[in-house]
Amino acid sequence: MKNFPTANQPLAGIEVIELSNMITCSLAAMTMAAQGANVIKVEPPLGGDQMRPLGTQKNGVSGFFHNCNRGKRSLAIDLKSEAGVEAVKKLAARADVLLHNYRPGVMDRIGLGSDVLREINPKLIYVAVSGFGTKGPMADLPAFDHVIQGLAGFTDLQAPENNKFDFIRTFLCDKVTAYTVCQAATAALLARATTSKGQHIDISMLHSCLAFMWPDGMMHRTLKDDDKIEMSPGSDYFQTINYTDGGVAVAPLKDSHWEALLPMLGYPELVGTGNFASIPQRMTNMSSISYVMKEPRLDIGVEKAMEVLAAADIPCAPCVKRDDIESIDQIKAIGALETYVTETLGELTVPTPPALFGGESTSQAEPSPLLGEHSRNILIELGWSDSSIDDLVDLGHVAITKL
Repeated sequence: MKNFPTANQPLAGIEVIELSNMITCSLAAMTMAAQGANVIKVEPPLGGDQMRPLGTQKNGVSGFFHNCNRGKRSLAIDLKSEAGVEAVKKLAARADVLLHNYRPGVMDRIGLGSDVLREINPKLIYVAVSGFGTKGPMADLPAFDHVIQGLAGFTDLQAPENNKFDFIRTFLCDKVTAYTVCQAATAALLARATTSKGQHIDISMLHSCLAFMWPDGMMHRTLKDDDKIEMSPGSDYFQTINYTDGGVAVAPLKDSHWEALLPMLGYPELVGTGNFASIPQRMTNMSSISYVMKEPRLDIGVEKAMEVLAAADIPCAPCVKRDDIESIDQIKAIGALETYVTETLGELTVPTPPALFGGESTSQAEPSPLLGEHSRNILIELGWSDSSIDDLVDLGHVAITKL
């Protein structure tokens, strides 16, 4: 029975087919699942998604995998087999969205290219995710978050002082691309509601991440005319104040902010002087004035600093260690995390969906699938008999796993 959209499940009734390894399409599809979509994850029968064993795990399933795959069904089938190609074609015939992150040309070579599947189902939205794009000298190269961080300028962004390239130590590019994929897919669904036609969408990690960094990270390289007024790049504005008992993240902008901040740091004589005097002067010389936050003369501690900053209405927050995130009152207050129990992984904690449709919190306290956990049921839905499925299992073309 088909579900219909509601205010807090706007994608109910939408079927998404995900063929991917690692984060990008997995997280995009899980985001759509949180909004009501029915997601079938198609994985290789041997090993499945490469995320499955990576990191802290239980019963062969890692927290890393779980965090990108909640609420899906898993079909473990070999796409190099006739049965695998036939199964995906049958899934595509009834699907609304198909996501994959194979290298350019791979899906065409195995007979599952965009033209083939959209001829079967003209309403299908086919999203092909690549690392470097479909053209150019790097189009066929393997891509991973780390290498995209390098080419998109993030490793330079992290090295303003010692000129040594460094990473943002999270899979930033994978996750930025995932949200780009999710937004594009849902926009295409909206267009289909008017045109009654699906479409092909290409999205590269490189392009997504350049677009993500550009508004602030490249603000100083956007205007090209010679009469432009030079200002500091956005990266110069990110400073923390470190005390012996911890750190404070702070974003002072107004004159009144600096009038309170400088005395707190032990530099009262700098209020209203030189490069500290006004917003234009500070924004033009941010790298040269940030030393006051890097080297506070007064070690007043985090609690007292927060009191002073809050009283002056300066945007601020304590710097929290990752292991302490679950205990933070503000995070508890907004219901950003939920703890629940699954049969495979036991008790676990994950984020709740951040989009509060209708202003109401929702939950995604669902299990992530075992490899091929739903293979039999999905293949039966597509017309295979139990005996033919058993034959595919014997041939190694299909995997079925139960706890």
